Amino acid sequence: MENKNKGLSLFALIMIAIGSTIGSGVFKTPTSIAAAVPDIASMNILWIAGGVVSMIGALVFAELGSRFAHAGGVYTYLQSTIGPMPAFLYGWCLLTVVSSGTIAALIVVFADYGQKFLGYSDEMIPLVAAISIVVLTLFNTFSLKSSEWFANIATVLKMIGIFGLIILLLFFGTSPVEAGPIVTTESGEWDWAKAFVGVLWSYTGWHYASFVSGDAQNPKRDVPWAMIIGTLVVTLIYVLCNLGYTHVLTLSEITTTKTLAADAAEKVFSGSGIAVSLLIALSVFGCAGLYILATPRIIQQMAKEGVFIGFFAKAHPKFGVPLNAILLQSVWAIVLVFYWGKFESLYTYVTITEWFFLLLTCLGFVYLVVQQRMLSSARLAIFSFLALIFSVVVIWFISKNALSDDPAAYFGLMVIPIGVVFYYIFKNRK
Repeated sequence: MENKNKGLSLFALIMIAIGSTIGSGVFKTPTSIAAAVPDIASMNILWIAGGVVSMIGALVFAELGSRFAHAGGVYTYLQSTIGPMPAFLYGWCLLTVVSSGTIAALIVVFADYGQKFLGYSDEMIPLVAAISIVVLTLFNTFSLKSSEWFANIATVLKMIGIFGLIILLLFFGTSPVEAGPIVTTESGEWDWAKAFVGVLWSYTGWHYASFVSGDAQNPKRDVPWAMIIGTLVVTLIYVLCNLGYTHVLTLSEITTTKTLAADAAEKVFSGSGIAVSLLIALSVFGCAGLYILATPRIIQQMAKEGVFIGFFAKAHPKFGVPLNAILLQSVWAIVLVFYWGKFESLYTYVTITEWFFLLLTCLGFVYLVVQQRMLSSARLAIFSFLALIFSVVVIWFISKNALSDDPAAYFGLMVIPIGVVFYYIFKNRK
């Protein structure tokens, strides 16, 4: 009989969903969002809309999680509904875009906030970020127990920092003198789809609890609830944080700062910005460490299945980690730091591609229901409808951005056809 005392509890899964979602977004993306919308009310609407879209996605993923309870998340869902090639392409894009790009973006935020109290120049930020990735990779690879403790401490610091910041801004802050809309483009046309990139980047992560379904005590019950509860908590935190920023800063001040949370805190109490910068730097550093350890296991599994280079199937003989896959991911993350350079470009590069696969997963759910003629079930008909609503919104969001003049918005998608070529090469070799 299975021992229910072993494995991840519902609380642990909720913490994974929350911890994986709250990385750097709430500390940085409101700056770029403010530059793309006409007023503060529009910012608040976008944050609520992002929460609603994420909740719809979480509900559909919860239904998938109850049907496919083994580990793997999106990779498993795609493989079970559409087939092996979309699943391979997801793993391929995790390596080349999503996980490596997320590590790069988080470490750039770390370098930005580190600049606040170390005082190095803007030109040094990419170099500081690259060195930080090397240090973090070594730390997480050869000291697994220490990395686990560091990740837990970083998560606690992050939650203390966020709730402390919300209380500080909302209860001790005073409203700024300047108010009203600002013009951010020459035409005066607001780019809602571009602003939504920052919103969805900040919400990405609610589905990560499904990655560890195989380690859950009761995966069919707990993983769906973890995604739903996690999304609700994150939405509440993000809306309150945004209300706090706009309570003490004008829209023009928000659009021009590199260290939003620290500058907002500084407005309330002089000197508090340094403490906030330190908390945020440590929290995003720890969050990047989680990505460095997690994703390479999917690459390792693909290599074991013969659909990726066999060299990356090997584990370290002493520590048991997929060392070769970890090093590959970290080297590519450093390349992305120097190629894109800016946080906004990095999160755009990642978000469009990751949400494309979330879209594909929801469409796969609809395909499964239709193929197996299960629409007569009221429950599945409702979830299929939710999946279609989610799909329409994400298709609008991706198409508007991919057709823009921002290369970061479509470069990630261009990796997919390259992955198709590799898939058939590895398939034929296998």
